[in-house]
Amino acid sequence: MPFTSSRWGPLVSFGAKAYPGTKRSYGTSGNSFVAVVEFGPRLRAWAVTAGGVSGHPALPHFDDQAERCANGDLRPVCFYPDDLEGHVGRSYRPGR
Repeated sequence: MPFTSSRWGPLVSFGAKAYPGTKRSYGTSGNSFVAVVEFGPRLRAWAVTAGGVSGHPALPHFDDQAERCANGDLRPVCFYPDDLEGHVGRSYRPGR
């Protein structure tokens, strides 16, 4: 992970710890979601979500952003209806 400990003040952080009897370090703290927002006449934003946030490995989006997260490669965020065109798998409309 390209992120440093939150001890040093960054907004994006990652912490790891080795446990007794193990040979590896395991992520123990950090952000599960990071976003950058540009305010203006039209909002623009970029974000990344850590993999496995849902806790369900069988879901199609369980780890689809893991590489992005590891590389600090934020994706554009779809905010307005015209941004969503072509990106929506299904939609929910309460009462319909």
